[in-house]
Amino acid sequence: MNKLSELFCIFNENIKLTESYKNKIRTGRDSLRKEINKYYVDKGENSPKHNSQGSYQMHTAIMPLDDEDFDLDNGVYLQGHSMDSDDWRTPHSVHQDILSAVDGHTDDVFDKSTCVRVNYQDNYHIDLPIYIMGTDAHGDNVAYLAHTENGWTISDPKAFSDWFSNKVKEHGSILRRIVKYLKRWAHYNDVNIKGMAITILSSECFVKNDDDAVSLLRTLTKVIDRLEDNFTCYKPVRPKNEDLFSSYKYYEQQLLLEKLKELKNKLNNAIYDAKNEGDASEILREVFGTSFPMGNSTKTNSSSYLKTSQPESVGEKNRHYA
Repeated sequence: MNKLSELFCIFNENIKLTESYKNKIRTGRDSLRKEINKYYVDKGENSPKHNSQGSYQMHTAIMPLDDEDFDLDNGVYLQGHSMDSDDWRTPHSVHQDILSAVDGHTDDVFDKSTCVRVNYQDNYHIDLPIYIMGTDAHGDNVAYLAHTENGWTISDPKAFSDWFSNKVKEHGSILRRIVKYLKRWAHYNDVNIKGMAITILSSECFVKNDDDAVSLLRTLTKVIDRLEDNFTCYKPVRPKNEDLFSSYKYYEQQLLLEKLKELKNKLNNAIYDAKNEGDASEILREVFGTSFPMGNSTKTNSSSYLKTSQPESVGEKNRHYA
């Protein structure tokens, strides 16, 4: 058995956002916040509150590949509105305000149904989803997203971030690393799966182990088992009836499962079958790219591991690892 945890931890360092890159996107974000606040103050209205959200806020963001843009979400929370949604302006109207506020900030600003997007030349863009705090049918406070096609829609990115933070407290920071490993795999192989779905599945199927490679393999095995039984991924926070896989056709479901199984097989081969750490790293660079470090060929596979005809029990099902 190859002990690959050190290599995976180096891999984590290689794919995480660099400080210089974080400073760059924070500069763009803070500049947009100032322009938006000034626009509302000049109109005689309360300046909005802002909240970074998504992978950046949850510390699961990874450096983009050369042909990718990094996506930073900055939630714009409008202030001074009634809690009664009947009194609110239309989503289209508040989108137009944000478009006016950031007009000319870059040469590429456009409106989407869920946000206003500001593209930068430096390999990143900033999305500006717009919210108003209101109450739901039960009288509970909740954030509503300005969706130009679906109207004001309950959406709670802060609740999702809090949910994930609690999962990290329960399982440890290794969970964040597992999410990042799977994100890099998905990006490198152009796999059709959203980062939020990776985060949810990794958190709900997580299997802890002192070795990151083994934890990733066992977590991935539970994810595959789960999707083979029921190909759904519901949000753990409101709106809880939103299935992130609802748009997948049957062939897309099967393709994703096939890709996940290919990754599982590569991990299994690297951990249990490769003769040494160097050979294991060659296998893993096929699925993670050159960001995964080269191992030492003198570190040989431990003879303490013996293949057996008995499968190892992981999650609800038994799965052979070798």
